[in-house]
Amino acid sequence: MTQPLADFAVAMDRCWQDGRFDDLKDYLDENIVIVAPRGSARIVGIEAAIESYRGFMARAEVERYETGDTIITESGNTAILEYRWSMTWKTEDERHEADGREVLALNRSGNAWKAVWRMQIAD
Repeated sequence: MTQPLADFAVAMDRCWQDGRFDDLKDYLDENIVIVAPRGSARIVGIEAAIESYRGFMARAEVERYETGDTIITESGNTAILEYRWSMTWKTEDERHEADGREVLALNRSGNAWKAVWRMQIAD
């Protein structure tokens, strides 16, 4: 496993968890595409992506978020990160639990990696 790429995913996830939504610009490509689980609409573009994180955190209180089982495939300026996630959160008075896999496609420009595609697969 390439540790800098594993650290990339952890740092990116910390941005939305900590409410530092504008910091996501350091991790997301301008033309990011996000595919949400269970047939939700695709989110296209960095501003829409950041608003999706902001909207989720405005209506949800994350009680637990864990990741692991990271698999990284790197080839030149492209990398695919896959990792398992498990999360518990509350919206209003309803508690939710979900598990799944995250798949990130990254592109490197110079020394900087950016996510160009993200898909969550819920179990």
